Formats: sequence, C-alpha cells, structure tokens
Amino acid sequence: MTSCSASASRKRAAAASAPDVADHDALTGVPEDVVTASRTYSSHIKYEVLKGPLVAFSESSSVEVPTAVLVHGILGSGRNLRGFARKLARENPAWQFVLVDLRCHGGTAVAGLTSDAVNSVDGASEDVLRLLKKLNLFPKMLIGHSFGGKVVMKMVDQFGSKALPRPVQVWVLDTVPGDVEQDPDCRDHPGDLIERLLRFPLPIRSPNVLVKDLMRDGVSFEVASWVATNLSMHPSGLGYCWTFDLQGIKQMYESYKSSDLWSVVEYPPQGLSIDFVKAERSTFRWAGADHHRIESTGASVHVLKNAGHWVHSDNPDGLLRIMQSSFSEP
Repeated sequence: MTSCSASASRKRAAAASAPDVADHDALTGVPEDVVTASRTYSSHIKYEVLKGPLVAFSESSSVEVPTAVLVHGILGSGRNLRGFARKLARENPAWQFVLVDLRCHGGTAVAGLTSDAVNSVDGASEDVLRLLKKLNLFPKMLIGHSFGGKVVMKMVDQFGSKALPRPVQVWVLDTVPGDVEQDPDCRDHPGDLIERLLRFPLPIRSPNVLVKDLMRDGVSFEVASWVATNLSMHPSGLGYCWTFDLQGIKQMYESYKSSDLWSVVEYPPQGLSIDFVKAERSTFRWAGADHHRIESTGASVHVLKNAGHWVHSDNPDGLLRIMQSSFSEP
C-alpha cells in the first residue's frame, strides 16, 4: 500500500515550486535571531537551513560557515528536529544547520525523489551526501537520531578513505551501531506501528479517528498524535491519506535493524570523532556489551537523564549541555 495522495501531492508540490523557488531562499516566520531557508529539487531530498544570527547577517559565503547536518528517524521529518536546531543556532550563532527530509519522508515523499538508490540506510545516506555535494558543503558535524544515527555513520563510511578531508564530529542519538533490539515491553514499537499503519484503509476519515484507533491498539497518545501530523486531505475532499511512503519506510526500517556500522566505530577514518547519547529511559535494549564495546574504541557514551527515546524533545537543554563543547573545538 502506498500513499493514495502521492500523485496529487506531487502535483501540488510542482505547482507550488515556481521556477524561482530553486534559485532564491524563502524566509519563514521563525524567531528573529534565527533565519531559515527551504528549497526543493525533484532529484534531491527536501532540506531546510537554519542560520545562527552571525551567519544570517554575515557576508561570508555559506561554504565558509561551519555546518551541522541533522538527520531524523523513521516516520519523522526534518521538522521534528527544528526546535532543537533553533536552540543550537542561538547557542552557536556562527553556525548553520541543515535539516533534511529523508527519502519516503516529509517533503521529499511529497515532492517525489528521483533516485536509483534503494530504500535503506545506504540509500538514505547517499541521498544526503548527494545533496551536500549539490550545495557544495562539507559539514563539520553530523547529528543523527535513531535511524538517522545509522545514516550519519554510513555517510562517514561512504567516504571510503582512511582520512577525512577535514575533521568531522558525529553525534549518534539513542541508537547502536549494530543490530537494533526494541524493548519487548515497549508500547510504541516502530515495526508494529508501521504494520498497523499499512493496514489502515484509505482514505482515513479524520486525524482524530486515526489517533483514537491507534490508542485503542495500545499506541501512546503522543506517538498517535505525532503520526497523525503526516496526513493530508485527499483531493476528493472525502478523507485523508499519508504524505509519506509507508512501503518504502517499511523497507528502510528493516535495513535499519540489520545494518552493521561497527567498522566505523572500531576503525574510524582519521579525523572522525564520534559520540553516542543514550536516553535514560530508552526503549532500545542497550546491551551492556554494546555500551562497553563502544567505549573500548575510545568513543564516548553519554547518558541523557530524564529522557526517553525522543531525546531532543524530552530534554533538549540536557542534550545541548552534552553536545555544546564539540561546537567550540577546532
């Protein structure tokens, strides 16, 4: 089952993307000290740039500005990380932050991505690298949450050399490099959630109906409400359909569970620094062996107190304190 509004959504996206959209930044209503720009290319993933105040009013080219790329998790989008990115931009005014919508997700799914890559961790990382090449950016920092954590590790792996062109700091938020095991007692298991969403007959009468049905199946209100934000009105006006590609997301999640990125941690290229953040109330099973194996390589595992899997929204201030020193390092 695919999104019944995919074709219509692409038509709406094409109509909204006048020829000058690809050539000019579109400013949106955000806090005055942070500037954001958004562009869409049918052959590249959707992205957004948040600029710290010193960058927004600087004459320096974007190539010279230190850049961090933020990559979301399964069933998410760049907007999930926008609030945390704004906080980072205010604390680090000389930096800019690129938020992406991965294949099958968010604006990228709506616009329709033209790519031969498969729906996997590898394919997603190739998409981000292709975008950065288009933008002529080599980021100093990669930040990935959950599925996005494996994507940023794979991005480093895909450089395929013993030394990076310049130092890169990688932050992996609440996931491990190898097999991913969910706590069996977790009520919001992503694999089960994807399967449940695939069984929903389309179009869905209303977001409220979706939320109530998911909660009846044991999904938390927070997750059910978040999933409902990925609905859009069907062109017929008779109900709602998904803005993301659920079949593609299912393939990506299977890849996420099995992808092995231990080689990046145990045999990192010269110039790479990598840190992991483990949520105190993580729904993932951080086996003691994995924790110790990471630290034995010289990489760090930071435990974020008072946070579940959604570290950037559960305790953004604590996450910022953990990460902040890496923004001032040369």
